[in-house]
Amino acid sequence: MATITRYKQDIVVAGSLANGLGGSGQAGSSVGPAGAAGYVFASVTKVVAASTDPNPYVYTVTKDDAFIEVDASSQNVQVVFPNATVSQGRYLMVKRADAAFASANAVTLIDAAGNNVEGAASQSLNANNAIFETRCDASVWQCIGGANSAAWGHIGAIASITPPASGSAYTATAAGFVVVTGGTVTNIQLKRGATTIQIAAATPAVVPVSAGDQVITTYSVAPTMSFVPR
Repeated sequence: MATITRYKQDIVVAGSLANGLGGSGQAGSSVGPAGAAGYVFASVTKVVAASTDPNPYVYTVTKDDAFIEVDASSQNVQVVFPNATVSQGRYLMVKRADAAFASANAVTLIDAAGNNVEGAASQSLNANNAIFETRCDASVWQCIGGANSAAWGHIGAIASITPPASGSAYTATAAGFVVVTGGTVTNIQLKRGATTIQIAAATPAVVPVSAGDQVITTYSVAPTMSFVPR
């Protein structure tokens, strides 16, 4: 069963803690520059999916959530944002924080009513420590910050890639480099969105990629391919 831990939030007003989520009205110290009051302490929700949970484990964002940490070490996780059409101004930040990074597992972000999340039906956090920061404009969830790569030096292991058929694409699931060596190769291309560029006409080649980029290799004898995460 998934473990959900929510740390409290409160508002410091005139040196006292306000009644609210976790608030008790007791006297408190002013905080911030020069002891200023009025700072908001947002809740932190930790979601740890278990291998026995449904696949994917679905976490539905509540009215008290602000910052959500997701551990997908043991199971895929789907985070469901509130309906954007009734959530104008809502701010959320989601961070993938696997205890042991499971590259085969996904953390996906969707809207409860099927509204877009940054121009698509869903977004994914593909790397450990990936972050999606968003605010709702009453129509869709707009990305206003974050990073979908391995930040702060959390480097994963080099992984072997099974070469797709000649002329077919390998799609990167995270930021890094695709290294192509050996074989008999006549063309290596990088495709991002609708744009395709040539990288090399032979091996060896190193192709820098972001999540979703495609590497297309044309060959008569299959090369050796590896993925090196950033």
